[in-house]
Amino acid sequence: MKRNNCFDFLRFIFAFNVVLGHLTVIALFPDLQKFQHFFNTYLSVTGFFVISGFLITQSYDRSTLKSYFIKRAKRLLPAYLFVIISCAFGLVCISTLSAIDYYKSADWWEYLGANICFLNFLHPSLPGVFDSPYINDTSVNPALWTLKIEIGFYLVIPILIWWIRKYKKIGLTLFVLYTFAVLFRSLLNFYGDLYQQDIYIFLARQLPGFMSYFAVGMTGYFYKDKFLNYKSYLLIPAIIIFIVEHYLNIEILTPLAWGIIVLWFAYSIPHLNNFAKYGDISYGIYIYHGPILKTLISIGLFTTFNIWKASLIYFVCVMIIGFFSWHFLENKILKHT
Repeated sequence: MKRNNCFDFLRFIFAFNVVLGHLTVIALFPDLQKFQHFFNTYLSVTGFFVISGFLITQSYDRSTLKSYFIKRAKRLLPAYLFVIISCAFGLVCISTLSAIDYYKSADWWEYLGANICFLNFLHPSLPGVFDSPYINDTSVNPALWTLKIEIGFYLVIPILIWWIRKYKKIGLTLFVLYTFAVLFRSLLNFYGDLYQQDIYIFLARQLPGFMSYFAVGMTGYFYKDKFLNYKSYLLIPAIIIFIVEHYLNIEILTPLAWGIIVLWFAYSIPHLNNFAKYGDISYGIYIYHGPILKTLISIGLFTTFNIWKASLIYFVCVMIIGFFSWHFLENKILKHT
């Protein structure tokens, strides 16, 4: 079916930006680290949230409660559970522990339990895995922290839509939601800087704080026709606001500005509207790239080969695995009734 937007293209770009960005951060090689400032993974994550706000609201609005949750589970869980379980069992091959000690370790069980429940932060590492001087930390999959936020939004959206339908206050509800999220994040960041406590920064980067981006996406869905009529007039002010707040290091109107920019692109490049006709691999490359990169570093690819050749191999592996994941796992589950 021909789409009238290029959200698939944008999600791919955001995902691949994370793939590139994590290469420069995770791999502790000077030739790669000097490119860190060229890849802003935070923009990708928040761009994902804007798109999710739009598409998940649309999905719920066109579904029953039961079918909505079934569709969300089919889209998110198969690849997610596959990467968690395959890493838990497969990375024994590069662990510094013996297979017996690896599987007997409490760390292994805690990793499996926490990650299956989307609580990746509770136990991000596997015993004896990725403990290398060329890797920035021992976490298995640094990209998964966003998925618990996505799950939280999936759970909240039925309540929000019920409220909006009941009281007919779309604009006011979304304004309050946006304002609360900005205040929540700003206050916790302030306390984090004041007391030098990471817990405040961690909480600021959870669902209440990021709800501002989801709210902008929701607004785009509810006011789509008006947005399309005025999007050309909104783009330049949005870019100016985004740049100004970036240099002032504040994030008050940034979610609104970035959301407008994302939605403008989504409805302004029609020749990219059918970008994913051969496969929607953005989710796959997002959740697989971390373990792939760390495994390739651990087995010596980046020290055996030229750094750029090794990086190219990494990109190819990520793309191939994302492609196979879509065609032989994700899409098959989605089509199964």
